[in-house]
Amino acid sequence: MSDQAPEASDEDYMQEDRDIEEAEPQLDDQYGNDPVGFWEEKQRDLVSSAVDYNLFSLSGLVRSKKIDLSPKYQRRNRWTDKRKSQLIESFLMNVPVPPIFLNEDEYGRYSVIDGKQRLTAINDFLVGRLRLTGLEVFAELNGNVIDELPGTLQTILETRAAIRAIIILRQSDPDVKYQVFQRLNTGGIRLNPQEIRNSAWPGALNEMILAESASSLFHQALRVGDKHKSALYKEMRDAEFVLRYLTFKDDWETFKGGMGRRLDEFMAKNHAMPPADVEKLRVSFRQAVEKSVAAFGEYAYRRWMPEKAQWRKPVLASAFDAEIFGVQDFEVSKLAQKQAELTAGIKKLFDHPDFRVAIDSATNTPSYFRDRIRLVRDMTATIVN
Repeated sequence: MSDQAPEASDEDYMQEDRDIEEAEPQLDDQYGNDPVGFWEEKQRDLVSSAVDYNLFSLSGLVRSKKIDLSPKYQRRNRWTDKRKSQLIESFLMNVPVPPIFLNEDEYGRYSVIDGKQRLTAINDFLVGRLRLTGLEVFAELNGNVIDELPGTLQTILETRAAIRAIIILRQSDPDVKYQVFQRLNTGGIRLNPQEIRNSAWPGALNEMILAESASSLFHQALRVGDKHKSALYKEMRDAEFVLRYLTFKDDWETFKGGMGRRLDEFMAKNHAMPPADVEKLRVSFRQAVEKSVAAFGEYAYRRWMPEKAQWRKPVLASAFDAEIFGVQDFEVSKLAQKQAELTAGIKKLFDHPDFRVAIDSATNTPSYFRDRIRLVRDMTATIVN
């Protein structure tokens, strides 16, 4: 059986106009073949609580900001008014609705782990911002806001309808929160690993990652236009790219094990890093982006297609790894002087079978991760030195 994965078609690449080549399942397959289970490494306490809230009480917690609906790790607002309305109709029909999951911080405040869309829909309707649309069972209610419903239905929705909240309490060991969130992340639009990481390990490091991920410098390199239409932004892949750089910048040559676990461990270990050290990492990341852009210009982090003699527009995550680490040991000025030759060198690599395997096959496998970086580094050294 060939090691090389079958290449996706153009139609697959452009699914939903994504500005990143890999689909979500590919990007989230980060644990490789690491057989060591988290619970075998350490057993820690998890403290949780389950509370059934009626919708009026839940909306009150949102309005009073006791539940943060917009923590920085939550970027996706994907529900249309029709889908929000259908949730309200489910409550009227007494259809069971999956629970929401909340994280309690050290000050007793809640933020949403999973269920932001449901909470937003509930609050939007109860405060009069949502006009029902697309209902089928209660079609006669289409076009109404809550104050225009019959009084009995208003009462049912505000006081009888309820949703369960699973709260991960602040007493829980912080080192297990990411894995707990991942296991509890079952309802609605699933959070991906980076979104859960940002929930589990807030702090100065996380704030910096989020700031740098959406900076003009990095978004220009990624060619993110309207961020609200960008899969890179909505799925927090830009933030994950920053974390990948920070995690592996000093030891990518010796990396073994599961990539996802290494990202988790880096956040768990460093989320409370002193501000001065965070700033050093910020500077290092910015310099790395500047170097890769100096080397490859507008084609940084993109795929060259030899068979079509053209560049693909979407970002390729595996090319990001290869290039940002592959040029980090060289000076910006020298890279910029040789940009044309370096870009030609990348084109040749995309015609090299070893590079193509390392770029396209099980790309989070440590050996392929190291191989593609070494190939770019060696090519760069040949041209720049």
